[in-house]
Amino acid sequence: MSDNHAANSVIESSDDEKEAGPSIINKELQSDVMNRPSVEFQCCACTDRFSCASMVTTPCGHRYCAECIKSLFMRSTRDEGLYPPKCCREQIPLALVAKHMHTDEFAAFELASVEYATRNRTYCSNYACATFIAPYNIELGTERATCPKCSTDTCVICNNRYHYGTDCPDDHALRQTRDLAREMGWQTCFACDRVVQLRSGCNHMTCPCSAEFCYACGVRWKECTCETADPNRIEERAEEIVDRDAGPNLLPAERIRRVYGLVAELQENHECEHSQKFQRIDDGAPRRGFRCEMCDARHHKYILQCRRCYVNVCEDCRRNRI
Repeated sequence: MSDNHAANSVIESSDDEKEAGPSIINKELQSDVMNRPSVEFQCCACTDRFSCASMVTTPCGHRYCAECIKSLFMRSTRDEGLYPPKCCREQIPLALVAKHMHTDEFAAFELASVEYATRNRTYCSNYACATFIAPYNIELGTERATCPKCSTDTCVICNNRYHYGTDCPDDHALRQTRDLAREMGWQTCFACDRVVQLRSGCNHMTCPCSAEFCYACGVRWKECTCETADPNRIEERAEEIVDRDAGPNLLPAERIRRVYGLVAELQENHECEHSQKFQRIDDGAPRRGFRCEMCDARHHKYILQCRRCYVNVCEDCRRNRI
């Protein structure tokens, strides 16, 4: 019997154990086989094979090689939508990955954790730097934040360079941004003050900071009386999906028929939580490849499509983001 087969089989005790001394229970025998250097398993991210001892098994049961799981954690320091790192919606404990991180990588992840937990964040006013300034680098009583990277002093009120001995000036650029947002009908996240734009779909917004709110009024999701979906945006989304999947040769009459058929489906499933299985789309790829509608990355081999709401996502986003 090969090691690979043994690793996935139930190991039973043999009569020889009685002569050799106290028997080892089946669970211990299986653990022994699983940890043999010769037993290899496939990494769910890169699909290469590695010894079981060098892999990390997440709470949901998926196995990652050390480099892929570390890459996920480091990407989460640059992409708040991936924080906290998770697989199949279950958070991956830092303790499982810490031993594979260098000291500077661990420090970067810890700093990102502080950043994402900070309600009113301050970033270095030196645009060439723009480093996050943690609360412990802000001088109490002066509203002065000192950048740990370039030593620039920033005002935590207006996020411009610190203005010694004068009142905080009006932030003209910020005011212009807010005015433009109101003019364009954009919404501001109540948790992190990001300005967001809804292109199509329902009013349920999930900010990169993970806050959920109503796009119509900006209130925390399901705490308002607004309609959950704008019919016009639902129709726009239906048109977007039909045009994305049908190609340029679809006859106008057939396009209209498909759009109206899809509108009915989206009205029913516009609050989709993507709990159903995804189908793999691997033919008819555009010249630039399939586009993931969550991270905007392009993929030439295949894309995954939700069977209920028809959103296209890449493998990474399906497993680690939604």
